[in-house]
Amino acid sequence: MPNSSLKPPIESRNETDIAEYFNHIQRILGEIPEAETRADLATKVTELSEAITATRFFVAMKIEDYIDLNKRLIKLEKKIKKQSIREDMGDLKNRSKNATE
Repeated sequence: MPNSSLKPPIESRNETDIAEYFNHIQRILGEIPEAETRADLATKVTELSEAITATRFFVAMKIEDYIDLNKRLIKLEKKIKKQSIREDMGDLKNRSKNATE
């Protein structure tokens, strides 16, 4: 069969759109009633299982990417906040210096 285990459908290997994974599953589901023999049916069920597994891995990777990105954004926000506080403190020092002069 054209799809090997744990791989996205060929047409979406470079895509990041979850819809491609679901469309692939829909295509396989549409082919199941057309199976003429038990072997054909077994092949379609195997393809369906592989497609579902690939979709799960894709979603898990996207969740991990989101978590990593969120952690990086939190760190960046903290840095910006610290920098902003330092700049505010510097401004206050300059103002008080200018006021005493």
